[in-house]
Amino acid sequence: MTIFIGKDKETALQKATTYFAVGREQLQIKELQAARRGFLGIGKRPAKLEVTLKSKQVQKKQKQTEKSVTNSPSPEPAVVDQPVQQELTPEEQAQQQMAENHQRNLNIMKKAVGGLQQYLNDIYQQLGIKIRPEVRIIRAHYCEVDLVAENTGQVVGYHGRRINAVEQLGAAYLNYHGIRDVDLMLDSDHYRDKRRITLNKIMERSITQVIASNQAVFLDPMPARERKYLHKLAEKEHRVRTYSHGREPFRSIVIAPQN
Repeated sequence: MTIFIGKDKETALQKATTYFAVGREQLQIKELQAARRGFLGIGKRPAKLEVTLKSKQVQKKQKQTEKSVTNSPSPEPAVVDQPVQQELTPEEQAQQQMAENHQRNLNIMKKAVGGLQQYLNDIYQQLGIKIRPEVRIIRAHYCEVDLVAENTGQVVGYHGRRINAVEQLGAAYLNYHGIRDVDLMLDSDHYRDKRRITLNKIMERSITQVIASNQAVFLDPMPARERKYLHKLAEKEHRVRTYSHGREPFRSIVIAPQN
């Protein structure tokens, strides 16, 4: 039995035929692991095949062994090839390392999110608001948490200022517990979807005002996620340009004429 590794099944088979110096029809092949392309290099893995010579070839080896041992009460067991560990290419090693790093970061995130839910609950409890944090999406560096409550308005606050502030605290909590470059989104009763609709209307109204007056419009301070969304909306209108102004947490969007 010999194990062969390749970037795909065909490559592994070519290694097997070269090693045994026979055609494929003379080999008994068992697929141990199917090749996987992964996503952006993450999760990619090579193909692994367990290959042995078919029974006729094994019997021939057995007869050769029996001839070398005379007057033996029982035939010697067939000689079985020992597994051969095939070395991964540098590219495969890098991809394997990326997959391992991704899984390790995901495990760290899952562990930290358990504490994050209690942390969020404690914050709102201090404000006299009862919530139930429910995790929607969890990835290595991204997490969405829905804050279920009877009064969504108290959870969100005026223009989303409360939920945005708690979101920053939650991101800092995850960062403190080993999640670098974390993107945390808190939501409550689909507030984020409703907010995007509002942002669309704000941008449409602002663009109309800028084009009509040829004067810049300064919007209220917004979190980075909302500013990024408005920048993308403005890209569709070639007559205006946008840029951010001020410092966090009072950084805002400016919509100005293109010329």
